[in-house]
Amino acid sequence: MSAQFSMSLDGFIARDDDGIGPLFDWYEAGSVETWMPGHPVPFHLSEADAAYWKSLPREGAFISGRRIFDMTKGWGGHPPNESPTVVLTHREPPSDWPPVRRDGQRVPFEFVGDLDSALERAAHLAAGKEIGVAGADVAQQCLRLGVVDELRVDLVPVLLGRGIRWFADLDADILLDDPVIVPGTRVTHLIYQVSDRDPR
Repeated sequence: MSAQFSMSLDGFIARDDDGIGPLFDWYEAGSVETWMPGHPVPFHLSEADAAYWKSLPREGAFISGRRIFDMTKGWGGHPPNESPTVVLTHREPPSDWPPVRRDGQRVPFEFVGDLDSALERAAHLAAGKEIGVAGADVAQQCLRLGVVDELRVDLVPVLLGRGIRWFADLDADILLDDPVIVPGTRVTHLIYQVSDRDPR
């Protein structure tokens, strides 16, 4: 399982109001037209960022928290990479869900109420491929449980000062291997393998 997010230098993935400020500016910091499955328009990445993005495996399934699901309005029925998505939530799906997709295909979302069920469903949907996880709270739960194998931090040179921290409320040290470092434009990509949890 992997978790990836754009993060400020002081550890935030969004402001308190869910605004992202300059955290995703690197998606339009170059001239390489890059299409990502599920996104209706291309991004324009630098050559280094485009090569980095194309090197990443495509998830077989995706686990999302309810906050990011609501914030993106369910990605309009097109989750990242068009991967089947399990939404971890105690609330019912929105009354207008699922949306009508222009391609007529079924919206690949399921809603479950606990992490164990989310992991079980995602493993079934992924069919041996990678499982991605998004949302600060869900990522923290998965880290505490010890099921995250890889962290990808897209580190943006900005200090937000306050907001939603990606890594908060962890109850023990989580040890990471030395990172693979990919310099980009307005971002530095850091890929960490999660090695172990310190039991203290």
